Amino acid sequence: MRAVALGALLLLLLSPAATAAGRTLVFTTLYGEYRLTFDDARMTEPELRALVVLSPHLAGWTSLAVAPRLERCTLGEPAYLECARASDSPRFLWNARVNLDAGAATLRGLGALRAPAQLEPVLAWLRRSLAFSLWLEETKLDFYRSRDAAVLARRYENAEPALGCAIAVAAVRRAPSRQEQDDLVALDWHNCVNALGRRDIGEYPLPAWQRFLGAWSISERLVETAPEPVAAPRR
Repeated sequence: MRAVALGALLLLLLSPAATAAGRTLVFTTLYGEYRLTFDDARMTEPELRALVVLSPHLAGWTSLAVAPRLERCTLGEPAYLECARASDSPRFLWNARVNLDAGAATLRGLGALRAPAQLEPVLAWLRRSLAFSLWLEETKLDFYRSRDAAVLARRYENAEPALGCAIAVAAVRRAPSRQEQDDLVALDWHNCVNALGRRDIGEYPLPAWQRFLGAWSISERLVETAPEPVAAPRR
């Protein structure tokens, strides 16, 4: 089974371009381009490429902060079997395991990543965020296998679903069918417990990223790319 390596998150990286102020790396994002201009006498291109996944402008997009959902299934991706929606399907369970393994591999990659001291708060936040997200998905899978609603009340650090999400857990217990239970777990329970955990995890430590940029004389710029205009239909 093939796990997603941390380096694979940089597949959309474009070639560096020379600028008057230094060298510039250009990254494609959902909304346009993300540009980092740097002095390669202070930090080399490979070093910056390895660290850019920690940027607040790319980390969320490439999902470093969250694990793949159990339901994720990409057609044509060799690691996955044919997609299946039913949580008791062997294909669903196989694909769910692929996603959990991918999240665990990313977490290991973050643990092994070496970064300047300014980025330690960012690394710590990403590790904590991803570990919590991975626990959420693992807990859902435990429920799908056991059908024991007590699994959904398990505590994670300071998050207590038995108290803060009691309504969601009770709704799962009362649901008359497996599919209705699955829908409640994937939406109501997941959203409630995620909100509980995120209160402690907090927001991305943006000041730490900005200190890193300043300390290494790196400038960043977001360039939005306007979508192509849609031609009006001819009458």
